[in-house]
Amino acid sequence: MEIKVLHNQTLLDVSIYLFGTAKGAFQLAEVNNLSVTDDIIAGQILEIPNDLDFGERLTVEYYQLENLKPATAIQLETLEIIELPSGIDYWAIQIDFEIQ
Repeated sequence: MEIKVLHNQTLLDVSIYLFGTAKGAFQLAEVNNLSVTDDIIAGQILEIPNDLDFGERLTVEYYQLENLKPATAIQLETLEIIELPSGIDYWAIQIDFEIQ
């Protein structure tokens, strides 16, 4: 089985849509020769393992019945526009926190 990636989707988003949990992201990454943290692009085709079941059938059915397709990736350009909270609790390495 295959699925076409939507704009701003991550492997975690695809896993939640297909399996009802983020746990499947690791298998998706492995089957597609990706890292779980790799950016995937809209239109990219991902191979979906047929034998995965994480016992979250009700969640999967809800997402599919409501036509919910998570897409939670955020681009660095967007982070520059959004005014984020400040302070050490919110800083991210290589974005607004510099290690010297």
